[in-house]
Amino acid sequence: MIMQTQKKKVLVVGATGFLGRKILRSLMQHSNVDIKAMSRRGAPKGEFSELEWVQADMMDPASLDAALQGVDVVISSANGYMKESLDADFQGNKNLAEAAARANIERFVFLSIVNSDEAQSVPHFHAKKVAEDVIKQVGIPYVFVRAPAFLDQTSDYIADGFKAGRFYAIGDTTTKWSYILTDDLADYLAKAAAFEGDEINNKSIDVGWSDGAKSQAELVQLISEVTGKKLSTWTVPWFVFQLLVRPIKLFSELGYDMFEMFLFFKKGRFVADITDQERFFGPAPLAKDVITRWAKSNKFIN
Repeated sequence: MIMQTQKKKVLVVGATGFLGRKILRSLMQHSNVDIKAMSRRGAPKGEFSELEWVQADMMDPASLDAALQGVDVVISSANGYMKESLDADFQGNKNLAEAAARANIERFVFLSIVNSDEAQSVPHFHAKKVAEDVIKQVGIPYVFVRAPAFLDQTSDYIADGFKAGRFYAIGDTTTKWSYILTDDLADYLAKAAAFEGDEINNKSIDVGWSDGAKSQAELVQLISEVTGKKLSTWTVPWFVFQLLVRPIKLFSELGYDMFEMFLFFKKGRFVADITDQERFFGPAPLAKDVITRWAKSNKFIN
């Protein structure tokens, strides 16, 4: 007689965000999980309305306790820094980790950042390292999926530049750093949650491309090869970021965070080690294959 494995209940924190919605789609492909999605505003209308939704706030520990009832695994991709606030990134993640410990969660899948422990000057990078430490301290099994730079995002500056025939380069065109497509990142987070067995627990897993980090010149070349469109490169040199990083803090915490992030890129340390990615999530994609999918999704090619 074949014994059927009981499904794991997976709570997705940040489920209504740009990446969170993609995580939900990826999780729906896994037959061994049931999904519970968390939102501060309750269940949305549309694509995911048939899922189980719970209303909770990372800044409200009591609401987190209620949201975690019956949950086996947590995936958190929530962040606050893009909203000009790091409250969720520091206190919110602490609240969530402590609530997960109280609920005896079997696995906490946390979206972190490549080499965030080396980037204390970048507020939202440092927040990821602090959150990792808290998750370890509370003693729950974890998987840290450490992402590099997003090739695409809510406001896709690479796609916007492409439409104008340009590539907007940061600093220089020779320094290499790693990239990820958010569709792939969502898939890896879902795989970490649905992974059968304990050997993935307490792992920090960098994700990226099989052919390694790329310079922006290499990225432009690949985009041109895939699309057949030649791009002009407009570069904002490093000294501009170095000159403006302090003054911009007076006007925008988000701007300051981004400038510090760019200056961290300059160090050449934003490079993923994908050894464990391939062990747990399967073969990493080639950069050209990723860029082809990115171009198709933006309707730049058929």
